[in-house]
Amino acid sequence: MKAVVATSRKLFLFFLGSILFIGISAPSHAGGGPENVFLLVNPLSRDSLTVANHYIDLRQLPPQNVFYLPWTRSKSDAWGSMFRKEILLPTLEEIGKRNLGGQIDYLIYSCDYPWRVNFTKDFPDEKFPPVMRPLASLTGATYLWAFAKEKRKEMFSPMTNFYYSTPRGGMTLSRSFRGQHQWDPEGRRTAPGKGIPYLLSTMLGVTDGRGNSVDEIIRYLKSAHRADGTKPKGNIYYVKNNSPRSTPRDKEFPKAVSALRLLGLQAEVVEGKFLEHKRNIMGVTCGAPLLNIAQSDCHFSPGALGDNLTSAGGLMTIRKLKGPDQTPLTDFLRFGAAGASGTVTEPLAVPHKFPSPFLHVHYARGCSLAEAFYQSVAGPYQLLIVGDPLCQPSADFPVVQLKGIEDRAFVSGTLTIAPSTKSSEPKPIGTYDLYVDGKRIQRIRPGGKFFLDTLPLDDGFHEVRVVATEKTAVETQGRWIGNVTVKNGRDAVQLQADQSQFRSGMESFTVEVASSSKTPVTVFHNSRELGKVDQGNGKLRVDVETVGTGPITLVALSQGEPGLRSRPLRLVIP
Repeated sequence: MKAVVATSRKLFLFFLGSILFIGISAPSHAGGGPENVFLLVNPLSRDSLTVANHYIDLRQLPPQNVFYLPWTRSKSDAWGSMFRKEILLPTLEEIGKRNLGGQIDYLIYSCDYPWRVNFTKDFPDEKFPPVMRPLASLTGATYLWAFAKEKRKEMFSPMTNFYYSTPRGGMTLSRSFRGQHQWDPEGRRTAPGKGIPYLLSTMLGVTDGRGNSVDEIIRYLKSAHRADGTKPKGNIYYVKNNSPRSTPRDKEFPKAVSALRLLGLQAEVVEGKFLEHKRNIMGVTCGAPLLNIAQSDCHFSPGALGDNLTSAGGLMTIRKLKGPDQTPLTDFLRFGAAGASGTVTEPLAVPHKFPSPFLHVHYARGCSLAEAFYQSVAGPYQLLIVGDPLCQPSADFPVVQLKGIEDRAFVSGTLTIAPSTKSSEPKPIGTYDLYVDGKRIQRIRPGGKFFLDTLPLDDGFHEVRVVATEKTAVETQGRWIGNVTVKNGRDAVQLQADQSQFRSGMESFTVEVASSSKTPVTVFHNSRELGKVDQGNGKLRVDVETVGTGPITLVALSQGEPGLRSRPLRLVIP
């Protein structure tokens, strides 16, 4: 394995120059919240729509950060060319079209996209060693988008992730992730053009095969959201045994336990295959083919992580075998975890393909779920990561306060906004960012002021966010989210619906548009157009199959000088 790793580093150093040019060109900005997530939703799947509706509502994702990308092929497998041409390239192009390149750190998926990508046909003449079999997870291929886009075989090395925080002397560093940062083979953040970029990626859920039900997915996403900032004092367990599923990692278990105890948390190494009769589990790292989580009488706390080194934890296909199949990662989620991972093909017990024991240390220091996973995996291409990427149970979020703007105020002209923060554990603030309708428009340092000219904005309702980013290694964020009504003109548009018409099993519903202008009005569900009312006033029928069930938010936009924007209409479809 040492020879493989050394060869891998040489290959990357040699090919680095040919990979650099494919990064998203944009200045580096802090991320780490809903404004930095780009969510892909399959509009041809009611399950995908429904899971996305709940996540968007829970995490307050800006509408323009949601991309409805149809997928009609298999929910389990895709060829590399399909992933590249039908998922990756359209998504990168869409991010560019929406001018979001400077703020996207997470590229995540609702359910009903393929969880595995087969790159074999990309390299017909290449004979890969077993350790580099070119079968990737959807999340691994997305994180390594720079390699997948250019068909680089180095993607399948055990050392592709330079964001990985290498443990040294029983210690490891935790740091924030930004999609615009680039990293060199020594794990250092570099200037643009000097390293390799990545994008954090998880699937919110998998419903295919051995996956979870939509109700289970919604339940663990809600639990993960409730866990944010709670600083739970649950237990973290490392389960050790003499099998090859344990020995690749268990030498580091005591060091991770020591690091967690220094943070004031309870952690211990136990013998066996899995836990029994344990309560308040915040994390578990183990290695066994069968865990029997349902029979263990164990309880996961909200925000918990599950990590098992085994051959088929991420394989969602139901196989016909003699005897029981291996425990899938989805069992952790089914019984309360916020996130879990597993490989989508035989990994050959290579520790670089699985999270290091310091996964839980990064998480306990306040990193997001996605940051914790990717900092701990050196070669993530076969690892499927499922769960809420934004979950941050151990974070201490700064509270943002503003002068010069109030929630639900009517505004006009130019606003002067002065931000400040307070926190139970005060830390220095590095930057404040101003977002209008989900798009970042200004950045200032502490002590500065925003100047928001409302004249270029459509008259009507707008969402304003101010995000404070701490000047720390983890760069924890806090945010103020409010709504204002811009009133520089006289016209207005309204959108309404009778919630009493909604019932379980209904096929459609009606929304009504009322505008003081005769200009055509378009009704949107997040970034997607649902239909138009030509004369500015009238009704629009919406099919439930088009939007899915759960909480949805619609908005009406009228073109003109100035344009008009309605107050968002939040509806809950049973």
